[in-house]
Amino acid sequence: MKTEYKHNPPIPYSLHDMRVKRITLQKETIKLEFEYGYVKLVEPFDQVDGSITIEGVDFDSANVLMQSKWGEYGSFQGEKLRLSEFLKKYDWSSFEIVDELYGYNQLLYSGYLSVKGTDDLIEMDISIYFTGNIIYETAE
Repeated sequence: MKTEYKHNPPIPYSLHDMRVKRITLQKETIKLEFEYGYVKLVEPFDQVDGSITIEGVDFDSANVLMQSKWGEYGSFQGEKLRLSEFLKKYDWSSFEIVDELYGYNQLLYSGYLSVKGTDDLIEMDISIYFTGNIIYETAE
């Protein structure tokens, strides 16, 4: 028997190359605010101002993995933090999302963190387990 499966949930917007300027944690929700919004995935692929709210978040499974500067290969000293700890510890100016992955009740945003006071970019992943919806709030 052969069973094929490809999970590819339709998403209305792309976050690729978009910059998160603020992350807010509230009761069972995470809100991401963007510098310039995000891009619609229907023609003409307009960029719209907006934010994202993720509902039903398990904060024990909302983590940040800090990796190497500039995404360099080879050995490096990384750091894994709960998202709440990351927000307290780092004075950051933006997080540019390069890749976004969605699975069963999980999401992973990978990209580069811009830290205030330095020219270095740090490769970083945000991993979130959630049971609710992802709500795209736009200015449209």
